[in-house]
Amino acid sequence: MKRITLFIITLIMTVSLLGRGSVNAQVEAFVLNYDVSAAMLVEYETGEVLYSYNETKHVPIASITKVMTLILAFEAIESGVLAYDDTVTVSADASAMGGSGVFLYTGETVKVEDLFKAIIVASANDACVAIAEAVAGSQSQFVVQMNNKAKALGMTDTNFVNCTGLPDSGYYCCARDVAIMSRELMSHQDYFRWSSIWLDTMDNIKNKTVITNTNKLVRFYNGCDGTKTGFTNDAMHCVTASAKRNGTRYIAIVLGAKSSDERFSLAKELLNYGFANYKAVKVVEKGTVFDGSGNLKVTMGNVDYIDGEAAADVVRVAELSQKVDYTVTSIPDATITAPVKVGDKIGYFIVYANGEEIARIDMLAKSDVTKLKFVDYVSALFGRWMLARAEK
Repeated sequence: MKRITLFIITLIMTVSLLGRGSVNAQVEAFVLNYDVSAAMLVEYETGEVLYSYNETKHVPIASITKVMTLILAFEAIESGVLAYDDTVTVSADASAMGGSGVFLYTGETVKVEDLFKAIIVASANDACVAIAEAVAGSQSQFVVQMNNKAKALGMTDTNFVNCTGLPDSGYYCCARDVAIMSRELMSHQDYFRWSSIWLDTMDNIKNKTVITNTNKLVRFYNGCDGTKTGFTNDAMHCVTASAKRNGTRYIAIVLGAKSSDERFSLAKELLNYGFANYKAVKVVEKGTVFDGSGNLKVTMGNVDYIDGEAAADVVRVAELSQKVDYTVTSIPDATITAPVKVGDKIGYFIVYANGEEIARIDMLAKSDVTKLKFVDYVSALFGRWMLARAEK
């Protein structure tokens, strides 16, 4: 990556964050005008919460449960347990599922990719059970995996009892945990193959049928490309909706709305609030070599100097109206001794916003440095000694 001076990065970040109106203007708090169980607005990259109401309240979430079902299904694809071209034989349990579905027949074979489409677009309960059985052997074993994954993600206020979200005892979640698993789902890029489909047909199943996305915002809200709706009599109307504009993505979560229109209206208001007032800024880009992390002295190596690069992106959410000066300080290790491999930690960076530390990230070696053999080391010392004598 091109070496970037602190002055340039500070200037770029300052200019990019100058928004409309006064630099000192403050974002006004979001006003909730709906009677709902819970609501949240989260920035996708950082997970920063921009608004929350009852974020840890235990509530049913209906078909939003399928977000976790999909996470495990995508992990099965990525690990090789399943392939999109694999076929699944639909069980009697799967075909008997009530609620939303694509009317799969007992004994018919369906491609895995068609099950994904049915779940993501049509919220199909029968397809959920079919894919759960394909991944874990049974829905009950799949639910164990769902809860284990929830714990691994830090979802501390969630307990799944089925893979569909249909009413059952002992089942609960919360808005915060919905945000966590929504972010996790969207980290699987294949999800977006189907998530923004509005209208399609299931041509490869016995009951050829037209399916429509249950998330109306996919069609009617600019930038919306996921994630999931839900409705049962106990959960009422729920949605987790994601939209991306100009490189910034937000997730709006509404649980327990009194009507479908209200859940979508509130989700739109939350998303509008995010886009109108905030922006996600990449302060540090992975791989950047900053001043102070280039030409670092290496001892006992086949080369004398090495560059250190940023190990990860640093993304921050800032108010559009706020002026922010970002600076980065390089802190290389006092001694860097060969051998060094690409990716070895050789120091760290401190990232500041208006002089306040906001992040620390590792400094990684940009190239390999092999250790000199003893004879090479002696030869190099002798060569330097001879050069010094010749210069006298």
